[in-house]
Amino acid sequence: GKGGGKGGGKGGGAPAAGLVVGNLGSRILEALLTLPYAESRAALHSVCSLPPSPLLEAARHPLASRVLEAALRTPGEGAAQAREPLQETLRSNAAKLVRSRAGCFVLGAAFDASPTAAQESLLAALAASEAELRGTTHGNALLRRLRFDHYKSHPGSWASMQERAQRKRDSFAELFAAEPAARPARGSKQRRGKDGGEGKAGREGKAGGGGSAGSGARCPPDGPKGAPKRPGPPAPPS
Repeated sequence: GKGGGKGGGKGGGAPAAGLVVGNLGSRILEALLTLPYAESRAALHSVCSLPPSPLLEAARHPLASRVLEAALRTPGEGAAQAREPLQETLRSNAAKLVRSRAGCFVLGAAFDASPTAAQESLLAALAASEAELRGTTHGNALLRRLRFDHYKSHPGSWASMQERAQRKRDSFAELFAAEPAARPARGSKQRRGKDGGEGKAGREGKAGGGGSAGSGARCPPDGPKGAPKRPGPPAPPS
């Protein structure tokens, strides 16, 4: 369909007519980009090497923008370097993206994936569009998420806080990377209760949905309390 179908509505900022986005294809690509860099390398490089014009169209599209958000969060060594062309295009065109709700979500993901110096560059680019951002709900939510007022009033304090947060994230990433996933010994069986049935943990997992460890529920990376949540993708046309 033209411009990716009717999904470009007012909330997400209507994309240009040249972009065609399939619902199923975009969801598959989004899921692929959540895999570690070693498994998603080809897909990530393909997305990040898009020319600026279609990339910016994608950033304003309600479905394609989710693919870019996933690309900005792809884990694994090498992913950050692969994202550099994408990050540069988004930072240098921030003023064009703030008018779109989808574009603001992409900018938020770009900010999270950037080192402190690049985050400052993005905030400096957004400063020129501050009045426009404050005039919309999604723009205000983006400014709060990025702690723009703190940056504007106390840039040194803001930078120190961001660097501490980055060091903490890096420490956790190294900790988890150093611990291999636990695997059951060959030939071992699942622990069972005295009556021959499943143990207490297994019974509770089935009866109550597994609790926090077994529920499989994922918490999306939303902004601060009170900020609007990422809208769901539009339903496919009947």
